Amino acid sequence: MTTANSLKAPSRGSIIAFRFLTAAIIIGAAIVGAIGFAGSYDSLKELAEQKGFGDFSYFLPVGVDAGIIVLLGLDLWLTRMRIPMPLMRQAAWVLTVATIYFNANAGVPEPTTANPYPSLWDDPVAVGMHSVLPLLFIATVEAARHAVRRLAHLAEDNSMDKVRASRWFLDPLRTFGLWRRMRLWEITSYAKALLRERERLVYLYRLRARYGSKRKAPVDVSLPLRLADYGEPLPAPPLTEREEAEQAEAEAREAAREAEREDRARRDREAQEAADQKRRETEREDREARERAASETREAELEAAREAHEREMARLAAQTEARLREAREAARLKGEALEREARIETERYAREEARRKEKAQAKADGSERREAARVASRNRQEQPRETRDGLVTPSPATSSRASQTGPSQNGGTLSREALKAQREDAELHAASLILAGNRLPTAEEFGGLYGHGETWGGDRLRKASKRLGSDAEFRDRAEELRLERMLTSTGSHHTP
Repeated sequence: MTTANSLKAPSRGSIIAFRFLTAAIIIGAAIVGAIGFAGSYDSLKELAEQKGFGDFSYFLPVGVDAGIIVLLGLDLWLTRMRIPMPLMRQAAWVLTVATIYFNANAGVPEPTTANPYPSLWDDPVAVGMHSVLPLLFIATVEAARHAVRRLAHLAEDNSMDKVRASRWFLDPLRTFGLWRRMRLWEITSYAKALLRERERLVYLYRLRARYGSKRKAPVDVSLPLRLADYGEPLPAPPLTEREEAEQAEAEAREAAREAEREDRARRDREAQEAADQKRRETEREDREARERAASETREAELEAAREAHEREMARLAAQTEARLREAREAARLKGEALEREARIETERYAREEARRKEKAQAKADGSERREAARVASRNRQEQPRETRDGLVTPSPATSSRASQTGPSQNGGTLSREALKAQREDAELHAASLILAGNRLPTAEEFGGLYGHGETWGGDRLRKASKRLGSDAEFRDRAEELRLERMLTSTGSHHTP
């Protein structure tokens, strides 16, 4: 039985002592093995020299003793690699027997005339002394091999436990049967064998108590006893009639208790189902109440959303109506602007038409004057030479001045009203260019647009800039002209 003291961890002092003991054992084993190897080496070398090995006598002891170590090491390695080869260990044992025999033969006395053929039994003391040293070496090597196999978990514990001598003395027949079954069926544990023997005897005695003897028992009941001799585990032993009755009563009581438990479980289950049903009904009512509340909330939210939508639609309608009014007002203003621009365009067109008529009239008058001058020149050329010599002829300078002033004295190329309208148009043109922010033409370029010189063009530009700051009506007319030109240019760009 395991106790608390056996489970207690070893103390530090015991661990240190065990380590010192292990070190001492290893050192002592090495010394003993070395002494045994040295003694065996000398004995084998002398025997080899006697047998005529010559120089090889120095290597024969090493080959025999070292062969034992190599073969045992190879046996351990093959076992570790899971490919064991028993021949290696058997060969090592053969070499062990050989080295002991060779060392024993080294102790045989020399042949004499009285004993020409000595044997091992002639001097057993010498034979024994020569055999002790190799036995020490072999024992040390075997101990080391056993320790290595155990530490590396390579050894299989197939040793069989011994049967106690007290059991042989107290019950020799049954003990022999127990020992026989352990050997036949490789039951290595003595405790396990005792347990099986106890089960066998209990089964046998119960069978006899139930049926009187093993022969009267049914085959299926007595068969397990026969099989137990072959290592088969025994089933539960048969019961006696009383035990069967007690078992039947116990089974009946257990069945009654089981029925009672089932009845109690059924009642508990029904009560639980009723509670669950009531809980489900309560949950359903709560769920329906929540659904009704949620439905009412949704309806209220929908109503609020509908009212908000109607308010939003009313606001959008009012906004749309306001935008329509603004659009109509803008359309009206645009129409008035277009009418005003059309009126201005009509007036400008009338002015331009009047200017064209005046220019055409002036051109016609100029043509008449030139024709009259050509007629007068021809008439003067047709007069007699004497008469022309008797008239007063203007000097060339006077003639030239008369030719220059002649058109002005006849009224010029344009009337005063036409020149005034031309100046007005030119000043409006210059003001619209200033308001538009475009690059202004030079005085010469602007005068050339209207058939005049640089002075006239510069006067118009300066007059237009001055009137923009002082005359509001002139500024409005210039702005209308600028808009008209902008609309005209935009229309020309968009016209396909």
